[in-house]
Amino acid sequence: MTTIVITNQNMKNILLLLVCFSLTMSCTENRTEGETTSKNEPTMKTTKSPSITLINPFEVPADKLQESIIYWEACRDFLKEQPGYISTKLHQSIQDNAKFMLINVAVWESPKAFTEASQKMAKELGVQPPAGLKANPSLYTVISE
Repeated sequence: MTTIVITNQNMKNILLLLVCFSLTMSCTENRTEGETTSKNEPTMKTTKSPSITLINPFEVPADKLQESIIYWEACRDFLKEQPGYISTKLHQSIQDNAKFMLINVAVWESPKAFTEASQKMAKELGVQPPAGLKANPSLYTVISE
């Protein structure tokens, strides 16, 4: 029998993984390219754009800001090593009362690359989000510059 020691750092890592998993699943769950989940909700569509952009605004409880940033950094560190990753940046609102205190903007080579990396992260990272953190992710393509 193996004994598992759970430290505060281990628990933080487990929590981060679960958050990453929940975020990636909300972006990819039951969706395939070009399908819709309802009459008014389009999902990922094929575009001619050379890359796709993930825009993920986070509703962050006031006392969970630093914990949420640490969670994002763990996800970023995993994802930046995956095929198709181009870049990511985390933005923080300058207004104390903003609905979305943090916004992640990431660029990927394709929806497929993002989906595969997200699924791999959900299986391997093992971290849960801070309590109350709400993500609102969606994939976008540039239509005008």
